[in-house]
Amino acid sequence: MLKKISLAAAVAAALALSGCGGGGSSADSGAGGSGAATRSTVTGPLTPVQSTLSSSVLQPLAVATAGTPLAGVVSCADFAVNGDALNMVNLLANSIQSAAGNPTALQTSLTATAAQVQVQAQQLAADIQQMLTSLAGGAGCNSSGSSTALSSTDLTSALSGTPLAPLLGLLAPLSAIQSGTSGAPSLSALTSQLTALSSAMTTAFAALPTSVTGAPVLGGVIATLKNTTTNLPLLLTAAANAATSGNPAALITTLQTTVTTLLQGSLLNILPVNSLQSGSGSTALSSPITAAISALTSALGSGLSNPATSLSNLQSTLTTALAPVLTILNQTPAGGGTSVLTGLLSQLTSALSALPAGGSGASAITSLIGSVVPAITNVLSTLLGGTGGAGSSCVLSNIPLLSALCTAI
Repeated sequence: MLKKISLAAAVAAALALSGCGGGGSSADSGAGGSGAATRSTVTGPLTPVQSTLSSSVLQPLAVATAGTPLAGVVSCADFAVNGDALNMVNLLANSIQSAAGNPTALQTSLTATAAQVQVQAQQLAADIQQMLTSLAGGAGCNSSGSSTALSSTDLTSALSGTPLAPLLGLLAPLSAIQSGTSGAPSLSALTSQLTALSSAMTTAFAALPTSVTGAPVLGGVIATLKNTTTNLPLLLTAAANAATSGNPAALITTLQTTVTTLLQGSLLNILPVNSLQSGSGSTALSSPITAAISALTSALGSGLSNPATSLSNLQSTLTTALAPVLTILNQTPAGGGTSVLTGLLSQLTSALSALPAGGSGASAITSLIGSVVPAITNVLSTLLGGTGGAGSSCVLSNIPLLSALCTAI
């Protein structure tokens, strides 16, 4: 049996890991090639938002699922989506801010940033390959780089014949991205590589069974990854167009769309908010989160459209816009008790730590889909009072904004 860990220990461990997916204050040298042992970080408008999302939501969720393949999967989603993909947003936003409304300066800055965007794309590919390794019972991603990913040959052996086999279609475009572009990096060449990854991800997602795509957390990660890889080529196309025209307007709009997609995926699907409220017919939990994300992306667009906006002011504005998300997730009952986030994490820790170890390769995937996913589904039902027999009650019933989620089962 797996050793149980307390929620307090889980949160402490998550905070110790946080340097995790979010952007950082340094910019280490490249992460090119499979098995990169260093991680490049980017400071930009979204850096505080990334750090908060990592330390307050995604890494605690990864620790709450410790001992299962989901722990590595969630940690890699933090690094790939909240880290690498949003770092690309940061890089392009930095170019817009540094140009200060000068079209020629914007053209020069965007063209020059292609090399840094390539580093983040290579990291993204390495983190996704590490995520596939996690699904097969291997290690997750960490702040030093995704250096323990299985080779394409070993991943093929591990995933073939399992419900996750369609994800093997990602290996070729992942390898191409990690190998880099021929000649100097360019936004158009990177767009082509990411378009190939997006196409492969769309094909793989369509071939996955609903037991995977509809699974809480697991399905949320895979869907968010699909949406991320769909948005990134569009983002780089807009950047390439702005590098030609010197006009940032369309790029700013695409940046907003990308941030909306990635934050909604992280906060509603990886964190299983939509799965939690699906049976209630209520959007009491998702609506304020969606509204906060909308306010955040609106502030991002306004800030980038105003050449006088400083990086520090934009960071502060976006941090303030994110605050209602943490407020709703950490709201406690009027008479005291457990918030929805604390309740979810503690019950996941308890339920999943009681499961036997899942092994590696195909056995890990069998355990993930056959034992871990049902256990998570049961936890979500328990939070709403849907299981547990006589006396069961919804832990959200005394939280005014969230009581509508409770089901009369």
